[in-house]
Amino acid sequence: GDKDWYAYNANYGTSEEKHFVEAFARRFDALGKKYEDIFLLRNERELKIHNSFGDAFEPDFVLFCKQKAKHPLTYQVFIEPKGDHLLKNDKWKEDFLQDIRDDKLAFKVDTDQYRITGLPFYNKGRENDFIKDFDEVLDL
Repeated sequence: GDKDWYAYNANYGTSEEKHFVEAFARRFDALGKKYEDIFLLRNERELKIHNSFGDAFEPDFVLFCKQKAKHPLTYQVFIEPKGDHLLKNDKWKEDFLQDIRDDKLAFKVDTDQYRITGLPFYNKGRENDFIKDFDEVLDL
């Protein structure tokens, strides 16, 4: 593709997903100042996360990025674009993503440190709120 951070040649998906990718592209320069190895992956039914009740869902996107720092954290961020008609029905998924964010999960693999986190739903109508949360989670 024309974006080396995006793992697909074409952005197949809902209009909400396309809007999200465009919004992400606008934040990419700011992200690139603090992070390297930035990859946005569209989850093609590969990754499923489960809440404490055993309910599962597959977030549409996973963002990986590594801090430019002496002791860097590599972030794994779950992102779910959601159209207006699904916002209320899928609220439990958004609550689950918030729980993941609140837990501030960090773990070590060999010498690398990882943080698993989530963001509220991306919705074009609430894009400014999403960007605010995005910047906050990634300390931009």
